Amino acid sequence: MENRTFGFRCFTRRSFIVLVISVISFASFVAGYLIFLFTSDAVMPLIPKQYFMEILFGGILVLSLLSGVLFAISIVSLFRNKMTFNVNSYSINIDDHKKLNQMFQWSALQKVIMFKVENAVWINQTLILEFDNERINMQIVKGRIPLLSKKDIDQFFEFTQYLHEQVLKPDFTLFSVDKTLSSKTAEFLVDVSHDLEYRYLYIRK
Repeated sequence: MENRTFGFRCFTRRSFIVLVISVISFASFVAGYLIFLFTSDAVMPLIPKQYFMEILFGGILVLSLLSGVLFAISIVSLFRNKMTFNVNSYSINIDDHKKLNQMFQWSALQKVIMFKVENAVWINQTLILEFDNERINMQIVKGRIPLLSKKDIDQFFEFTQYLHEQVLKPDFTLFSVDKTLSSKTAEFLVDVSHDLEYRYLYIRK
């Protein structure tokens, strides 16, 4: 196995769910404020009656969505982690540039779990590495809102491909493929997007 270094920014499953809830809450607040504003005595008389409902709901919808997108872009850096992986034939050094900077032997890797949602609108993929005494969780999201850069996403997929070719194929087996979700919140988010989330579980042969 050749020596390689991979570096990218990513989310955890929890941080991404918190980000989504924060954006929805902010957009809902904006929508509520706009409803109050449009129906106030100061603004309502200025809107032609025949266009009131179209302006009310169309304007609120557009402005709420736009505010949610801008809010997500402005706060996304608070929810991202930077990960650096240095790998060789025997070990992997994982640095999250915060609390973790540790080397693990490949022999200590017990399970690898992948969660994947993919369609024409977005790609949401999570990779979990379970070592003897540590669980590494990373998630990327690729969609119309640029939460991560192309370089981050490309490096993540290069790392997962490298992991699959060099570690999973020789020493692991695909134990199960399930349509399963880790929490009620994740289930709600997937139901809203009308997608299924697949879990791939790899264990040692």
